[in-house]
Amino acid sequence: MKRFALLFTILMICTFCNAKNGANISFKTKVHDFGEITEESKTATYDFLFTNTGTGPLVIHKAIASCGCTTPVYSKEPIAAGTSSNIKVTYNTVGRPGSFHKTITIYCNDIDSPNIILVIKGKVIPKQQNAEVLYPKDIQGLRLSRGSLSLLDAKIGSIRTETIDMINTNTFPVNISFYKVPKHIRIIPSKSTLGANETGTLTIKYTPKLAKDYGKRQDSFYVVTEPEDKENPNNRIQVSAFITEDFSYLSSAELAKAPKATYSDNRINLGIMMAGSNKTTALSLTNDGKSPLYIRKIMTDYDGIKVTPEKKEIQAGKTIKMKVNFYAGTFSGHVAHRISIFTNDPNNSLNRVLVTALVKDKK
Repeated sequence: MKRFALLFTILMICTFCNAKNGANISFKTKVHDFGEITEESKTATYDFLFTNTGTGPLVIHKAIASCGCTTPVYSKEPIAAGTSSNIKVTYNTVGRPGSFHKTITIYCNDIDSPNIILVIKGKVIPKQQNAEVLYPKDIQGLRLSRGSLSLLDAKIGSIRTETIDMINTNTFPVNISFYKVPKHIRIIPSKSTLGANETGTLTIKYTPKLAKDYGKRQDSFYVVTEPEDKENPNNRIQVSAFITEDFSYLSSAELAKAPKATYSDNRINLGIMMAGSNKTTALSLTNDGKSPLYIRKIMTDYDGIKVTPEKKEIQAGKTIKMKVNFYAGTFSGHVAHRISIFTNDPNNSLNRVLVTALVKDKK
């Protein structure tokens, strides 16, 4: 028993000695604040200095950054006791304006601290951009932040508002007016006259109800700075919208009495067709609701598809046929096109039907 106790004591002493005889990494600092740095500088670098204060060789196994924008570089060779070295950390500032806080985890053979976290932080000041970049649309020296607007969800009953920033890069004042503005679009300039190098804003209000349309719609208007050239194609601003009804105001009782559109199929397969030929089929639409169903609009993504409904008003419990004619044109192989049907069914106001065919050449 005494021999076992003596052996255990010797083993513990040896282990303690080995631990004390290992590597020990000691950093001068583990956190570096770059402060404010510019995006134009592209990179910011700092050397984290350290010393092996242990008695055995120090080996850094790996260094992993928390982000791909941060790159650590270190020596792969063992670092002798009492020797100093560094871990070079580089941060990529390009396209990263604003504050940042990144970590680098160091894995080494330090028995007491095998994992050490280094921190870099700071703030990237964005690069200065000129008028050509900030205002790419040029209208005789009046530059706009954009030349088109896209209103993906324009509900009837609402008013969509968008803004376009502008600057007068001319050395003289510019009078701003508008030409061929659709009745459902209203344009409000912050100033009707902009002085040299003065900035302003165009506020565009889009009222879907006044468009009297459904689905995808394209409009445009002209920004005029020279009255004698008011219809210059370069001055045109494009406005696209997708117009739908707003059923959010309906009560539960009104929803219970609403129309319900039920289609015989959501896919029409016309089979094999010859190029240049026509084929006609039919699609059934039933109103399974309790009030009249109205077909608001029928759109196709190919002009060679014609859809002709028997009626556009379907009473409750009634069914109509919609004739679908497809012209194969010069297509070859498998083709697929879509029909979009807009109705006043609050639960299925937009239904899409896929039309497919296998078109073969006449040869």
